[in-house]
Amino acid sequence: MALLSRTWIAFAMEVDNAVEAAGKEHVGRLFQISLATWANGLRLIGDDGITIDDLHSRARARCNIGGLERWGWITVGEAAPGTGRRAGYGSHRGLKGDTVLRPTRAGAYARRLWPRAIADTEQRWQARFGDAAVGALRAALLPRDGRMPWEGRMPWAPPEVYPSDGFLTHVAEGPSDSADGPPDSGDAPLPALLGQALTALTLEYERDSKASLPLAANALRVIGDGAVRIRDLPQRSGVSREAIAMATSYLARHKLAEAGPGRLITLTASGRRALDDYRARAARPGDPELRACLEAVLSQRDALAEGLRPPEEGWRAGKPYLAQTQRILADPAAALPWQPMVLHRGGWPDGS
Repeated sequence: MALLSRTWIAFAMEVDNAVEAAGKEHVGRLFQISLATWANGLRLIGDDGITIDDLHSRARARCNIGGLERWGWITVGEAAPGTGRRAGYGSHRGLKGDTVLRPTRAGAYARRLWPRAIADTEQRWQARFGDAAVGALRAALLPRDGRMPWEGRMPWAPPEVYPSDGFLTHVAEGPSDSADGPPDSGDAPLPALLGQALTALTLEYERDSKASLPLAANALRVIGDGAVRIRDLPQRSGVSREAIAMATSYLARHKLAEAGPGRLITLTASGRRALDDYRARAARPGDPELRACLEAVLSQRDALAEGLRPPEEGWRAGKPYLAQTQRILADPAAALPWQPMVLHRGGWPDGS
């Protein structure tokens, strides 16, 4: 699972960097969004509009609609008379299943830009990692002959997770004959295949686990059996300070961890049981073919780092994210998170 996660995160970060660089002149003033928010949201919001219920059904996931509106990518419903904005602008207030969403001018531009950036990134992966390696990875991600079983369709990217329910992953119900085609379609871009597989395996993990996979992999695992400074958790996990703050707050509220003098955090007995559960599950053997394909990509450190270098004036190249960017460039396979932390903050895979 960790290999699949890091591979999807690496692709997501590379295409995010490409979109940020390419869109600088047109939409650089807007708050940037990540691959997950495009895949499970903006991708499906066309000029003719789509209702919120239809969006969730087609995407198979929920996304931060209020954020997309507030950041300037979409319009939501009808503006209140004389105000230019709807009541509840930029939030979830007032949203109903039949509320209609449409892209703004910037959103329409971004909808054209993202597919090109994804296709270009996949071509760069083929050039850097080799056609054979990327082709084998794509083939290993296609469900066939009982491999990679799907329980219905999966979203193109891991859905957003929230601390209110312990960062559990949820997939929305949707029609089996979605216009996006079946999950094993040869036309699906590589990140969609990676995202579908990752979401399916995350749901399988969380079916009867003691903690969600994002919480276990990015918090319980890095706290471990001893006492750790809370300030060290972002570096140890690869996820942002904001994500760690949400995770440690949840752990404390639910008696899975406790903070002590010196801002140290340790797991409680319940937290250690959840950690043991995670370790046992993580040790289970996975698909050997897929594992070999993922290792073939992640083992090429220089090729992986080349795609993770942000634009010079990109947000990952400045404080407070520069230090983590430098760690990732030095050793991507070690520094990338073990599980995406896709939060409401634009859908960044490390919770930024």
